[in-house]
Amino acid sequence: MTEMPPLDAAPIPPGAAAGLPWEEPSAGLGSIFPTAVRFITRPIDAFSKMSLTVDLVRPIAYFVAFVLLGVPLGQLWRYLLWTRATSGLDLIPPEVMAQAPWLQVLLGRPTVIMVVCLMIIAPLLNLITLFIWSGVVHVFLMMVGGAQNGFATTLRVTCYAQTAGIAVIVPVAGGLIQPLWFLIMQIIGLSQAHRVGGGKAAFAVIVPLVVCCGCVLGVGLMSGLAVGSLLRH
Repeated sequence: MTEMPPLDAAPIPPGAAAGLPWEEPSAGLGSIFPTAVRFITRPIDAFSKMSLTVDLVRPIAYFVAFVLLGVPLGQLWRYLLWTRATSGLDLIPPEVMAQAPWLQVLLGRPTVIMVVCLMIIAPLLNLITLFIWSGVVHVFLMMVGGAQNGFATTLRVTCYAQTAGIAVIVPVAGGLIQPLWFLIMQIIGLSQAHRVGGGKAAFAVIVPLVVCCGCVLGVGLMSGLAVGSLLRH
C-alpha cells in the first residue's frame, strides 16, 4: 500500500512562480520587462518573491538599466518642452548669470553632447547615491529594530524600487510621480523583505528624507543670503 500524504499538507498551486524572472539563473535582458510589470502591478507579491541570496549583481544591474532608460527619456521631454520660463533662467538676475555662466549650460536646452555625457556619468552618480541612501535607510531601520536581514536586503529593495523610474515616460507629471512612487515602493519592499510593519519601514524611509531636505533647505537659505549680500555690495 502507498502512504497517504499528511492531511495538513498545503496544496501547491500549478504553475506557481518560484521567484522573479530577472533572478532566474538563465535570465536574459528580456526578463527585465516581466519583472518590471510584476513590480508595477503587484509590488507586494514581487517583493515577497525577491531572492535574499541571489548575486547582488542582478538587482544592481536592474537598477542601472532603469537609470539608463530614464536619462534619455527625461532629457527628451526636457528638450521638447523647454522654455526660458520653465527652466528658471528668467528668474536668475543678470548679475548672478555673469558670475556663474555655467548656469546657462545647466538650465539651457539639452544638447546631444549633454545627453551623451549624462548617459556616461548618470550610472556612476546613481550607484554612489544608491549605496549612500540604502546605508542611511538601513541605519534608521536598525534604530527601530526592523533590519532583520542585513544591509544587502535593503540594497536589493532600493534597486528594485527604481522600477518607479518608468514614470518618466509621462511628460512633466512623470518627474513628480517618480519620487513619491519610489518611496512607496521602498516602504513596501522593506516591509516584505525584512518582515517588519509598515510603520517601521515608513520611518526608515521618510525620516532621513525629511532630515536631508531640511539640511538642503538650510544650505540653500544660507547661500541665498550670501548671494543677496554680495549683490547689495
